[in-house]
Amino acid sequence: MRIRRRSGVVSGLRSLGSGLAVAAVLAVPTGPASEPGRALPPVLTEIDRIVRTRFFDPKLKGVDWSGAVATAAEALAASPSPSPGERDAIYDRLLATLGDSHTFRLSAGRLSETSWGSAGLRIGRDGDGYAVKGVVPGGAAADAGLRTGDRILAVEGRPYGADAVNFRDLFFVLEGSPGSTLKLTTSRPPQPPRNLVLLRKAEPPGDALVWKSARVIRRDGKKYGYAHLWGMSAETALAVVDMLSDRSQAAMGRPGLEEWPDIEGFILDARGNTGGYDPNILPTFLRGRWNAADYYIVSRDGRRLTPPEYKPLPVALLVNSGTASNAEALALKFRAHAIGPIVGETTAGMASGGAAAEQLSDGSTLWFSERAIESLDGKTYEGRGVAPDVPVADRPPEADGQEDAIVEAGIKALPAAGRTVPGGTH
Repeated sequence: MRIRRRSGVVSGLRSLGSGLAVAAVLAVPTGPASEPGRALPPVLTEIDRIVRTRFFDPKLKGVDWSGAVATAAEALAASPSPSPGERDAIYDRLLATLGDSHTFRLSAGRLSETSWGSAGLRIGRDGDGYAVKGVVPGGAAADAGLRTGDRILAVEGRPYGADAVNFRDLFFVLEGSPGSTLKLTTSRPPQPPRNLVLLRKAEPPGDALVWKSARVIRRDGKKYGYAHLWGMSAETALAVVDMLSDRSQAAMGRPGLEEWPDIEGFILDARGNTGGYDPNILPTFLRGRWNAADYYIVSRDGRRLTPPEYKPLPVALLVNSGTASNAEALALKFRAHAIGPIVGETTAGMASGGAAAEQLSDGSTLWFSERAIESLDGKTYEGRGVAPDVPVADRPPEADGQEDAIVEAGIKALPAAGRTVPGGTH
């Protein structure tokens, strides 16, 4: 989904983050009363109006929303001066009745409007709890030695266990102003738990991370290209297009990519990718649907067509439980068009088709799903995720010289040209 930037909340939202569509408009306190003659508190009135008029499902998923609003009003009235934490908990319970991962409230000042920092960490469901599902190179999580599979026991003092968390607590909790800190409790059995304080800092642009991740993997006399997709911005997607459309040019002057022109397949890693923008660029390109050969480039080395004809490579998409939002839509596109196998873990189950945000009168922000995603056969993936064609738990390498488990499985699952692959025909 694309981000729509308007004045106000989170104007500095980074594309490698959520990719939620921002429509920051101060809500006007209007709405129904919880009972005749009794007005709702202003913020509750605003939440009620926005959900009733803009949530993607006009039937509000069949929940008793009026009853839930009345319960929230009673809880707020029960304490003459509830603390900010108590108010937050009441609003959280109200919004949780909708069962939507992208519908939640952020307290005032939680995110900066001018800068964006990250702990360089992605987390996701793992068994009966949560675990590290991505470590951005050069980030605070990498500096602290965190790695895929480490258990996340608590974030900012809140236990992460059997209870499911929404997109806010999967992603936004890890973000904040550069220089701010994030408190984590982690474990790597059999080692005892440890408490960490991570310093948030700006992440490199998504396209730079793609190029930094690119490498050649050799297996059984064959060479395969690999790149990690941390975001879904147009710039990030076009970095993949650049490195595959002219592989000889991509290899020039890039240490470690000297053998890039010889790759026979491609591993596109979307693990820990939390979405952003529209995922259409990559599926279109990977299917070889772009025009080529517009003109010749002439030099002392001769004449060559530009851009060169792109002959689709066998490709596999890697996902895990930290793959969320529009990165899940990318997985659905891989399946719908039989681009290649999906390898790894079931995704996060937070495939929103478009979320928006409105700033409330207390300075907090209400995020909500304006659009939802259904697959071509009418299925929704909210709360259940996209199941892989080749299920593999995301774990570190088992031995020296190996890739981690999902990468190794992805290489083995790469289809040969013209061969039937899971989910369709390549």
